[in-house]
Amino acid sequence: MKKNILIFLILFGLALYLPFLGKKEFQGEEGRRVLIALEMLEKNEYLYPQLFEEPYFNKPPLFNWVLAFFFKLINDYSEFSARALSSLSILIACIFLTLLWGEIIRSLERKKPPSLTIYMIPGLIFLTTPEVIDKALRAEIDAFYTMLITFALFGWFYFYEIKLKKNIAFLFCGIFLGLGILTKTFQALIFFYLPYLAYLLIQKRWKEIFTFSHLIGIFTIIIIFLAWTIPVSTKVGIEPFIKAWLEEYKSVALAKEMTPLQHLKSFTLFALLGFSPWIYFLLLYRKSDFRHFLKMQPTLNKLWVYSGLCFGLSYIFHFFFFGARFRYILPSVGGFVFLSSLSIYFLLKSAHFSKKLNFFLAKVLPFLSLVIGTGFFFYSFKNYSQISSYFYLFCLLFIILNVFIILRKSFSSYSFFWYLIIYVFLIKQLYVTFYYSFHQIEMNHFRKAAFKIAEITKNKKELYLCKTMPHHVIYYLRYRFKLIDKISYLNDCDNLPENSFILFHVKDYVKDYGGIKNKNLKVISLDIRGKPYYLIYTGKF
Repeated sequence: MKKNILIFLILFGLALYLPFLGKKEFQGEEGRRVLIALEMLEKNEYLYPQLFEEPYFNKPPLFNWVLAFFFKLINDYSEFSARALSSLSILIACIFLTLLWGEIIRSLERKKPPSLTIYMIPGLIFLTTPEVIDKALRAEIDAFYTMLITFALFGWFYFYEIKLKKNIAFLFCGIFLGLGILTKTFQALIFFYLPYLAYLLIQKRWKEIFTFSHLIGIFTIIIIFLAWTIPVSTKVGIEPFIKAWLEEYKSVALAKEMTPLQHLKSFTLFALLGFSPWIYFLLLYRKSDFRHFLKMQPTLNKLWVYSGLCFGLSYIFHFFFFGARFRYILPSVGGFVFLSSLSIYFLLKSAHFSKKLNFFLAKVLPFLSLVIGTGFFFYSFKNYSQISSYFYLFCLLFIILNVFIILRKSFSSYSFFWYLIIYVFLIKQLYVTFYYSFHQIEMNHFRKAAFKIAEITKNKKELYLCKTMPHHVIYYLRYRFKLIDKISYLNDCDNLPENSFILFHVKDYVKDYGGIKNKNLKVISLDIRGKPYYLIYTGKF
């Protein structure tokens, strides 16, 4: 039974995440992460991240190591491959949460084996949470980091509270917190110690903080950190990466990444969207019968308290840390998943939803979805002729699903749960088949810029960069399409190489070279996703 559940979740996750994964060009930090990993492979230098032979210490190296290994393993570094690592990270975390949940459920329902659906509740919720889906489709750190912190948080809970193996609990947790530090600096400790300390205080077990088991965890974290810190310090010293990490914290603390209003919107409106539809089931915790149900099961009671602290304290901490992005709380999503899973478990066990919830899921949601889905189908058909035909297929399936729900007279609580799972699955496929197709036609800024630069430079085998580093364009020029053999970064732009092409950001060229009034150089204007660049040629054109 366990094997069938895991196979289904893996197949479902692959079907949810992998289709069209490489169709959209890189965005955000994807290009930077991939370039660092490729440079590691190219130069066979793995100790610390580098970009054009310059140390890059804003983030520790673990994700780059794993990405580089993944590229080497599958012998491919396309957009699909880079993003597939994030999808696989989420799948691994999903399996871990499902196995942990299965251990708890089996201990509670020994007389009558629970249904397969009950076993799969947290796995399905985790996979279909929109914020998780978004990170599973990006070649960035977040999905891999979320996997590590999920292992740390709930590995500790499993061994410490369920198996009562305290030394193993802290050893296991320490390993993954140490790896978390080597992925995204010391903030990994926040995700564990905020709920850990609060949990022991609530349980009136605060003396357990001062135990040998806890020391094992601390020493494990230190050993893993030093295993990288010592060798890298012998090469470049400890100051460069500590200073870079502190600058990262300072940037967030000063709210340089977003305005207070953007911060507020991301932690309210976007939070509701990012955790829909499962976040609304947390309202069940207001019900006294549900809370009584949890208190009657000591393990479930501990799970909901610990999960609530993991997710709730992470949310509160980052909410009041103005400048923090909403995605920063994603590593605590395991807590949210278990909170939602307990709500769904109770509803499935009680075999019915409330009348209001039943009416909303059986009538209101499918009716609104049918109207919007049908309207969007015809609107897209009329205005976007080049959109993928798969979009219309998934649109029809979405319409059929909601018509089926509206026409059906009665539903079990299981039917409603699976309706929401399929609903999210189809919404995700509609999004990627429409937006990714639209993106390729109307946007595709970096791919187009790469081909335009290659067309201008023609037979030139090298491109120089002056005070600018458009990571995505570099990836497409140098690696993805192999349009230019060599790209070099100029630390000193005072003496430009002769008979060469140099890429400037407009503001730097105007500041240092007098703008386009300088007649000694051939200047070609470029627009790369709304940012102005000059491609300069220092020879006869």
